[in-house]
Amino acid sequence: MQVYDTELILSWTPREFQNFIKGAQLRIVDQYEGMAKQAMFNRYAQNSKRAKEKKMFDAQTARKRVMNGTGNWKESREPKINTDRYRAAQKAMKAYRMKGG
Repeated sequence: MQVYDTELILSWTPREFQNFIKGAQLRIVDQYEGMAKQAMFNRYAQNSKRAKEKKMFDAQTARKRVMNGTGNWKESREPKINTDRYRAAQKAMKAYRMKGG
């Protein structure tokens, strides 16, 4: 919680105190989430034949997104599938009609 001044804590309203406690708990949840992601990155790096840093997290893309003000910079990584091919396949499947039946 990192606030040790009792006079300051006692001067808060009940809502401020409740929000402070909730924020501290959410900080702990974020730390656990970070540890879980770190464990998954570690598992991927140890078990993959060709582990690449960009597949886990692309720092260069994240920096660009931060500088541009995009909010999804934490999700910066190399996509697993080629989205252009996926969209083309979906379009082809919509136009496909089975013969006969």
